[in-house]
Amino acid sequence: MSEISIKLLSEKELPDVIAIENLSFSSPWKPEQFIKNLPQFYCAKIENKIVGFIGVEKVQDEARVIHMAVHPIYRRKGVGKKLLTECLKLKANKFILEVRESNIAAQNLYKSFGFNKVSTRKEYYNDNNEDALIMIYEKKPS
Repeated sequence: MSEISIKLLSEKELPDVIAIENLSFSSPWKPEQFIKNLPQFYCAKIENKIVGFIGVEKVQDEARVIHMAVHPIYRRKGVGKKLLTECLKLKANKFILEVRESNIAAQNLYKSFGFNKVSTRKEYYNDNNEDALIMIYEKKPS
Protein backbone atom coordinates (compact mmCIF):
# COMPACT_ATOMS: atom_id res chain seq x y z
CA MET A 1 0.00 0.00 0.00
CA SER A 2 1.17 3.53 -0.72
CA GLU A 3 2.27 5.94 1.98
CA ILE A 4 -0.33 7.53 4.23
CA SER A 5 -0.09 11.31 4.56
CA ILE A 6 -1.88 13.44 7.15
CA LYS A 7 -2.95 17.05 6.65
CA LEU A 8 -5.46 19.56 7.95
CA LEU A 9 -8.86 19.05 6.38
CA SER A 10 -10.10 21.70 3.94
CA GLU A 11 -13.69 22.53 3.11
CA LYS A 12 -13.31 21.24 -0.46
CA GLU A 13 -12.51 17.80 0.98
CA LEU A 14 -15.69 17.62 3.07
CA PRO A 15 -17.71 15.56 0.53
CA ASP A 16 -15.15 12.73 0.81
CA VAL A 17 -15.17 12.93 4.61
CA ILE A 18 -18.97 12.94 4.70
CA ALA A 19 -19.02 9.85 2.46
CA ILE A 20 -16.70 8.04 4.91
CA GLU A 21 -18.87 9.28 7.79
CA ASN A 22 -22.01 7.84 6.22
CA LEU A 23 -20.32 4.49 5.59
CA SER A 24 -18.99 4.34 9.15
CA PHE A 25 -21.78 5.39 11.50
CA SER A 26 -25.42 4.45 12.01
CA SER A 27 -26.05 7.99 13.26
CA PRO A 28 -23.67 10.14 11.16
CA TRP A 29 -22.72 13.73 11.78
CA LYS A 30 -24.44 16.34 9.65
CA PRO A 31 -22.26 18.37 7.24
CA GLU A 32 -22.82 21.49 9.41
CA GLN A 33 -21.13 19.75 12.34
CA PHE A 34 -18.00 19.21 10.25
CA ILE A 35 -18.06 22.79 8.94
CA LYS A 36 -18.38 24.17 12.49
CA ASN A 37 -15.39 22.09 13.65
CA LEU A 38 -13.34 22.22 10.42
CA PRO A 39 -10.17 23.77 11.93
CA GLN A 40 -9.94 20.81 14.31
CA PHE A 41 -9.98 18.06 11.66
CA TYR A 42 -7.16 16.22 9.95
CA CYS A 43 -7.52 13.81 7.06
CA ALA A 44 -5.49 10.79 5.99
CA LYS A 45 -4.71 10.43 2.30
CA ILE A 46 -3.34 7.62 0.19
CA GLU A 47 -2.42 8.61 -3.38
CA ASN A 48 -4.38 11.86 -2.93
CA LYS A 49 -7.57 9.99 -1.91
CA ILE A 50 -9.07 10.70 1.53
CA VAL A 51 -9.28 7.43 3.45
CA GLY A 52 -9.90 8.64 7.01
CA PHE A 53 -10.20 11.59 9.36
CA ILE A 54 -9.82 12.63 12.98
CA GLY A 55 -11.13 15.65 14.86
CA VAL A 56 -9.33 16.94 17.92
CA GLU A 57 -10.53 19.72 20.21
CA LYS A 58 -7.70 21.25 22.23
CA VAL A 59 -8.32 23.24 25.40
CA GLN A 60 -5.21 24.39 27.25
CA ASP A 61 -3.28 21.24 28.17
CA GLU A 62 -5.97 18.74 27.19
CA ALA A 63 -7.06 17.38 23.83
CA ARG A 64 -10.30 15.56 23.16
CA VAL A 65 -10.72 13.30 20.16
CA ILE A 66 -14.17 14.42 19.03
CA HIS A 67 -14.58 12.18 15.99
CA MET A 68 -12.65 9.64 13.95
CA ALA A 69 -13.34 7.23 11.10
CA VAL A 70 -11.52 5.26 8.43
CA HIS A 71 -13.07 4.19 5.14
CA PRO A 72 -14.13 0.52 5.48
CA ILE A 73 -11.82 -0.58 2.62
CA TYR A 74 -8.80 0.94 4.40
CA ARG A 75 -9.44 -0.33 7.93
CA ARG A 76 -6.74 -2.44 9.62
CA LYS A 77 -4.14 -1.02 7.23
CA GLY A 78 -2.48 1.51 9.54
CA VAL A 79 -4.65 4.53 8.71
CA GLY A 80 -6.16 4.81 12.21
CA LYS A 81 -2.70 4.41 13.76
CA LYS A 82 -1.30 7.17 11.56
CA LEU A 83 -4.19 9.52 12.43
CA LEU A 84 -3.82 8.85 16.14
CA THR A 85 -0.04 9.24 15.98
CA GLU A 86 -0.50 12.68 14.40
CA CYS A 87 -3.11 13.61 17.03
CA LEU A 88 -0.76 12.70 19.88
CA LYS A 89 1.86 15.14 18.52
CA LEU A 90 -0.34 18.04 19.66
CA LYS A 91 0.94 20.06 22.61
CA ALA A 92 -1.25 18.50 25.25
CA ASN A 93 -0.48 16.22 28.16
CA LYS A 94 -3.87 14.54 28.42
CA PHE A 95 -5.97 13.08 25.59
CA ILE A 96 -9.57 12.03 26.15
CA LEU A 97 -12.03 10.17 23.95
CA GLU A 98 -15.30 8.24 24.05
CA VAL A 99 -15.73 4.94 22.24
CA ARG A 100 -18.70 2.64 21.88
CA GLU A 101 -18.63 -0.26 24.29
CA SER A 102 -19.15 -2.60 21.32
CA ASN A 103 -16.31 -1.13 19.22
CA ILE A 104 -13.61 -3.55 20.30
CA ALA A 105 -11.37 -2.82 17.28
CA ALA A 106 -11.22 0.89 18.17
CA GLN A 107 -10.70 0.13 21.85
CA ASN A 108 -7.77 -2.14 20.98
CA LEU A 109 -6.25 0.59 18.78
CA TYR A 110 -6.53 3.13 21.60
CA LYS A 111 -5.12 0.68 24.17
CA SER A 112 -2.13 0.03 21.88
CA PHE A 113 -1.30 3.75 22.23
CA GLY A 114 -1.61 3.67 26.02
CA PHE A 115 -5.20 4.87 26.45
CA ASN A 116 -6.91 3.44 29.52
CA LYS A 117 -10.60 3.16 30.34
CA VAL A 118 -11.42 5.49 33.23
CA SER A 119 -15.23 5.43 33.30
CA THR A 120 -18.45 4.78 31.39
CA ARG A 121 -21.08 7.19 30.11
CA LYS A 122 -24.36 5.31 30.37
CA GLU A 123 -26.65 5.40 27.32
CA TYR A 124 -24.37 7.94 25.61
CA TYR A 125 -25.24 7.13 22.00
CA ASN A 126 -28.66 8.32 20.84
CA ASP A 127 -29.17 5.77 18.07
CA ASN A 128 -29.26 2.73 20.37
CA ASN A 129 -28.56 4.01 23.92
CA GLU A 130 -25.22 2.19 23.95
CA ASP A 131 -22.75 3.07 26.67
CA ALA A 132 -19.54 4.92 25.84
CA LEU A 133 -16.24 4.08 27.46
CA ILE A 134 -14.19 7.13 28.40
CA MET A 135 -10.54 6.51 27.71
CA ILE A 136 -7.59 8.72 28.64
CA TYR A 137 -3.97 8.85 27.58
CA GLU A 138 -1.50 10.94 29.60
CA LYS A 139 1.93 11.78 28.25
CA LYS A 140 4.82 10.95 30.51
CA PRO A 141 6.76 14.00 31.70
CA SER A 142 10.06 14.30 29.84
